[in-house]
Amino acid sequence: MGAGLASALQIGRARGDLDHTVSRMELRTRLDALVTMALHLVGQLMEKARLERATLIVTYSHGQPAQPSTFGHYLAAAIEMLLRDIERLLAARADVDHCPMGAGAMIGTSFDIDREMLAELLGFERPMLNTYGAVAAVDYITAVYSALKLMVLNLGRVAQDLLFWSAFEVGQLYVPNSLVRVNRALAQKRDPVSLEHLRHLASQTCGRCDMVIGALHNTPFTQMSDSESMAQTEGYSAFESAARLLDLMAALVPACRINIERAEMTADAACLTLAELTETLVRETGLSLHQAQSVASATATSVTTAGRTLHSGYEYFARAFERVTGRPPEMNSENYVETVRTERFIARRHLHGGPAAEALEEAFLLYAEKHAELFTTLSIQTSRVIAAQTTLVSIFHTLLADDPEH
Repeated sequence: MGAGLASALQIGRARGDLDHTVSRMELRTRLDALVTMALHLVGQLMEKARLERATLIVTYSHGQPAQPSTFGHYLAAAIEMLLRDIERLLAARADVDHCPMGAGAMIGTSFDIDREMLAELLGFERPMLNTYGAVAAVDYITAVYSALKLMVLNLGRVAQDLLFWSAFEVGQLYVPNSLVRVNRALAQKRDPVSLEHLRHLASQTCGRCDMVIGALHNTPFTQMSDSESMAQTEGYSAFESAARLLDLMAALVPACRINIERAEMTADAACLTLAELTETLVRETGLSLHQAQSVASATATSVTTAGRTLHSGYEYFARAFERVTGRPPEMNSENYVETVRTERFIARRHLHGGPAAEALEEAFLLYAEKHAELFTTLSIQTSRVIAAQTTLVSIFHTLLADDPEH
């Protein structure tokens, strides 16, 4: 009996379909858990974005202040990206959901095996069609780790933004005391190490995903050890660090707040509402876009050179307008101040996808629908696995009961 069992185990080790079935089942379990965490993060970000829908921030491009927006609008962009990442993970999950059992070493078997029943009992959607590909094609592995890498890479970029915003010179983001570290030697510093952990976990996970994908580079299209248990076990660490990243981000982002006064000061000093001044001049004074841009550019140059803010720069605007057009401006100082207000800038960006209240509310509804749709997709997949496990246990006990030697 012992020798027969040992022989059976040796045969099992040599069967590619068994190894890849176990691999797919393990990846399936890990993906379901990770997607659940990612959907939870989406929920946390959506709640925070709604709370911060009108909270002013300064957006940056090329490392410089660019335009005013709201924290809610920024988080909405992150939510939208994360929803796409989850879709990619679920698409990879669909690739995993094909059962290789019955393919044998690669070319199948002469035994009359019902591969559809095997797939169903193991919780898979369907059997892998081609028996050779069931063992040789490992694109289900590369699909999983590529999708996972992209998600954490994207989240790491958001973490980097938040870390930049928390810098003393920028001062836009406040990280609560529970999530910073005070250096005893430099007691004046509040180090936002939690944001650094986010960035590190993202980079660490990217590297672990690359390790698995790299192990499959330049390998033959056949059964091989490179894609089996050793590489897979090493890859599972990517799921562990990704889970830590998702968990930390879900706790950290809702706890942070924006320093609105600092954002307003930066926006005014850096002339960030200049685009609205330009567009207003085109709409209301009949200037060409080129003329309006020339007036706005000259105004900004004069204001910053004088160490003033855009809000207080009407006199520089009036001079620039007259220099470009040859006439005094129709816009008085009160209208000028109203035009360059950050609230006006944001409110007028009401096009589809913009930061204005109505556009943002429309986006939130769409995100909520997509979030519910993805959750339903995941629930269907996990329910199939649970039902299959219940059926399999029932069949096993029935077989035991029917065995006269039991």
